[in-house]
Amino acid sequence: MSAKKSVRARAKDFPCASPCGEGADAESATYDVAPLLMDDAAAIPHPGSFQSPQKAPKKGPRKDSNSTAAVDGPTSATPPPTLGETESASPAESSLKCLVDGTSSISSVTDAILSVYRGGDKERALCTVLNVLAKASGVAEVELDTSALVDGVEIRPLLEELYARVPENSEAYLVVNKDTKYKYFRRTFPEWCVSLVQDAFASDVLLDAMFLPVLSQWIIAMSESKSRSFRHTATVTLLAFVQALSSVAVNLQNQLALLRTKKDISAVQRKRDGVVEWRDHIFSQAIHQRLRDISPDIRLAGFQALRRWILELPDEFMTNKYLRYLGMPLHDKRPELRAEALDTILQALACVPDAYSRLHLFLQYFTNRLVELSNDVDVRCTELAIRVVAMMVRSDSDVPEGSELLNTEKIDQVLLTLFDERPTIRAAAGILLKVFIHCRTAAEESEAAQVSVATELLCSFAATLRSQYRESMPEKYLIDALWTPERPPLLLTEFQPILAAAQSDKPLDAVVGLQLIAALLLKLQGRLTLGPLPKDDRRGGTITASRRVPAAAKEAAEALLHHLSEETACALCTILEVHRGSGDVLQAAAEVCAGLDLSTFTSQRHHTAMSTLLLELRKATLNSPCIALEMRESLTKAWHHLASTEHPLRSEAHAHLQALLKNVANQFSGAVEASSRSHQGISPADTAEVLHRWSRMCLVSGLVPMEAHWPQIQAALAGILAARPAADASLVMLAVGTAVQCLLWQVSSTADEANTPLYLADLKTQVQSLVTGLLGYQAEAQDGFDVAGSTGCGAGDDAVLPLAEVFVYLCDVLALPYYERAEGQQETFMRLLRGLFERVSSELRNGQARLKRHVQGHSVQQQQHSSEAASSPTVGLIELVAARRVCSRLEALQLRLVTSVARLFLFKRLDVALAAQFLSWWTHTPSKPVSDTFKSLFHALRDRAGDNGFTLERDILLAAYHKCAEVGATPFSVEALYQVGLKLSSLHFIGTDRFYSCCPEMVHFGADFATSTDPLLLQAVSLYAAKLHPADALHVLREQLSRNSMFTGATNSYLCAFVTALRKAARLDDSISPSTAVGKRQRALAGQTELAEEEGMLNAITRGLGEHSSTPTGATSSYQHTIGQEQHISVASRVVTADGWHVRATGASQDKAEDAVEVDRSQGQLMPAEARPRRSVVSVPTTQETALSSLVDALDGDEVFVGTEEYE
Repeated sequence: MSAKKSVRARAKDFPCASPCGEGADAESATYDVAPLLMDDAAAIPHPGSFQSPQKAPKKGPRKDSNSTAAVDGPTSATPPPTLGETESASPAESSLKCLVDGTSSISSVTDAILSVYRGGDKERALCTVLNVLAKASGVAEVELDTSALVDGVEIRPLLEELYARVPENSEAYLVVNKDTKYKYFRRTFPEWCVSLVQDAFASDVLLDAMFLPVLSQWIIAMSESKSRSFRHTATVTLLAFVQALSSVAVNLQNQLALLRTKKDISAVQRKRDGVVEWRDHIFSQAIHQRLRDISPDIRLAGFQALRRWILELPDEFMTNKYLRYLGMPLHDKRPELRAEALDTILQALACVPDAYSRLHLFLQYFTNRLVELSNDVDVRCTELAIRVVAMMVRSDSDVPEGSELLNTEKIDQVLLTLFDERPTIRAAAGILLKVFIHCRTAAEESEAAQVSVATELLCSFAATLRSQYRESMPEKYLIDALWTPERPPLLLTEFQPILAAAQSDKPLDAVVGLQLIAALLLKLQGRLTLGPLPKDDRRGGTITASRRVPAAAKEAAEALLHHLSEETACALCTILEVHRGSGDVLQAAAEVCAGLDLSTFTSQRHHTAMSTLLLELRKATLNSPCIALEMRESLTKAWHHLASTEHPLRSEAHAHLQALLKNVANQFSGAVEASSRSHQGISPADTAEVLHRWSRMCLVSGLVPMEAHWPQIQAALAGILAARPAADASLVMLAVGTAVQCLLWQVSSTADEANTPLYLADLKTQVQSLVTGLLGYQAEAQDGFDVAGSTGCGAGDDAVLPLAEVFVYLCDVLALPYYERAEGQQETFMRLLRGLFERVSSELRNGQARLKRHVQGHSVQQQQHSSEAASSPTVGLIELVAARRVCSRLEALQLRLVTSVARLFLFKRLDVALAAQFLSWWTHTPSKPVSDTFKSLFHALRDRAGDNGFTLERDILLAAYHKCAEVGATPFSVEALYQVGLKLSSLHFIGTDRFYSCCPEMVHFGADFATSTDPLLLQAVSLYAAKLHPADALHVLREQLSRNSMFTGATNSYLCAFVTALRKAARLDDSISPSTAVGKRQRALAGQTELAEEEGMLNAITRGLGEHSSTPTGATSSYQHTIGQEQHISVASRVVTADGWHVRATGASQDKAEDAVEVDRSQGQLMPAEARPRRSVVSVPTTQETALSSLVDALDGDEVFVGTEEYE
């Protein structure tokens, strides 16, 4: 083949000079994709992929004045296909320049090509189109010649030759190039392809024997190329062709309704059939395969186009033939593709009339997958999946009973996302909750009946969450999901049914009703918080927070707050009297008291009710055990709110507090006497009573000053700490907590008064004495744990938790400025901290392992009993929930422990030299919040030191090394040393790190330490070597290592790894290992089994499920089992129960796919006003609100949401 250098000039016979007067069509955004650095992988060619729907006649050799093919002698022979150009600028370059620069309109470029085609020079016009595609794919300097279009020419060799002319270091091909100068091209290129097909049809050349056969043959071949640039450009072109052919087919279909004669109708119908046949041919031969392309952005482009066709042409594309392809991205590993499929389903259900009937078979097949996606790791996928489920629930209300897609069990599983930590997910789950309640109550005849039934559903759901799921505050999440300030739901504004449930004689119903009222009171005052915003959903909270509430809505909310506070306060007295002795009801009542708006109690009736409430609350507090921490916190908030907020009965609340203190102090005196007789032995009942009195003393010590009782508390604490055998750990925790809070009251009084030095000296003595006693108790407890561990008897989390709480109290005391630091005590403190931290970390790891086993066991049990109607829905549920709660408590305790110690370093209460030992435990925790606390402390100490951080990082590595050397170089200890180095080195970023100078110093120190002491430290230092700049790495190799025989002839694995890392950082030629020299990491392709299962799914949904839908077997069953093993179950969707909502079971099978599903009314139709005059009791969102994602504003249409695998 010959190739000639091209001259960059405009071809005279190919003018494109008209100005660009056409604006960009909004439709082009569908094909706008972005670059992705990914390996080019060969697509699998299929036999017969070049067969066109109509057979083109054979063409003989053509003569072209512009061709470079030579003809020798008088005999006419077929010239070999060539790659070349004329000396003037080629038509392809002129067309491409117009598309890039926008100097001419799209129609002018298309007209120029079609004018050449209509003039008889068809091969040259088609070569222009193909060369435009090749140049857009990155081909430079060569072009296809007209002789390449002769029949019998092999296309693949020519494409390989074109790809060989793509420069190695060229910029990204134009379809994905993000340079601003190609922005216009990315938008107009699909428009040009659409215009080419439409104008060709208008010129009556589209369906001739050459235009589409030649173009489709070449472009389909390009779409199966090994080059990703060829495949991507060809895919965008073919998608535009299918869009244009569909538009032409629609226009022809519209013309058929206007024609009268059979001749005209027959002619138009033949044209339409031909256009549809070509469209189906392109889809089946190319797009069908590109939807499975190894490149994610090619798959994304295909599914974006499929989404557009489904929404714009539902009669053509919303069929099982095309809907089956949406099942593939639902299982794609890329979240962007999963989100695209979910959004397509959501928008189809919301925007297309009778979409539910069209999608019924598809949704029935993928119902389980859609429920699984409500627990996706990606925020957008999870939100869209929940909204799809909400639309399905809304649609199920219009179908006959027994044909619903979602049963109560699946809805309950999705509703568990109400407890997700991400606000966006909770908002979507709130929409589902509103839709569910609305569908269950819409059939009631009156609003009062609707509110009553809705309240019953809400209370039963909350009761299920408390009894079976062991949720501690589900009512807060339910109220947060239901309440909208702009449209307050009737279910909450008409609160009388909820108040009636709170007055029930059943404790569980009373607790649920009171907690709902407490949550509503906090929500109306803007005090309802559900934790900090996670990093992956910061926008979810700002959208809700920035929403402006109308003034009328604020006034209505304030009026509701006053009315609810008055009615609830009057009912609380009776509730406490009826449920006297119930700790759960008392805790719920305390939560209500903490949320009351006390400013509304102004009348005499209100004063009487509040006085009675204060008296009943004091009696209940005095008789309550108060053992649980949650109970003490609720009562503390209630009494603090009643005694500290300005209201007419504030002085009376103070009087009740003093009376409570007096009564508790009298009980406490008896507890002290009982504890003094402990050496004589007391009964278990007396021990429990002592524990109850200490707990009430701990509660009161957090409410009122107790300086007068300090001597008695101090003596009792000393007796408990000195008791032999050791006192109960829970009793010690309560006694220490009481003493610390009493001591803090004394410290607070010193800030308000001018105290004498004698008083301050006495306070220091008390603090010193308390610290010494607590250190001694911790040391004895630690020795006891060591003995128990050596004998094989574990301490368990029941003993570890109180001990860690006591240590946190110790840290609170050490943070006071009245404690004088002693070096010996600090060493003892760090030794005790190390043992306790390791024990808590070990318990947390064991707890997480138990939780994982319970989750897997529960999932297996659910799968085994899924077909048994009489099986218990709570099989293994109690054990799973208990394991989850243990993990949560241990993680929170570890966080409190690390935070308390970090505060001591920040307050300079501990020597900074001990910080390295503490920070070396950074990698021992599996909890991200704890790891973030370590990270914050590290940054604070490094900034305080004022250097590049080398000293602190060196000390941390040495502390980890000494720990490794102490236990021996076991695989576990060596891995721990490596993890410390990995964690510290990851804080340095190449090119932007202002502490980069630490890396060369650390490498020099590691080399010196390896030479003089031990090469084991290089296990961590090697990671710093990878961060060096090439010049610095080369300097270390030349100036330090080349002169050391230990490194030049290294045989030790640590030394070899260190030298290899340096050579790689220096970019030396021989530093690339064989594993990395092969190339980029290959992506895992699906095996034959998975491909067969996917084909089985697609074929099954195309044919219809039929009688096999009720008993899934074969490939489908195996596929679902594979998914079940790989899914990650989070806390938000950990369990499944069938009776979470007390509604009547349908009792009918929903798997009859062959039965026609009749929808009473479509999604786009509205009920007549006279048929449904009442408004929804939950302010159910409209279809458009359900389909509108809250993250839509955060997405940039010009960006691609697909990342490379190297950066996962």
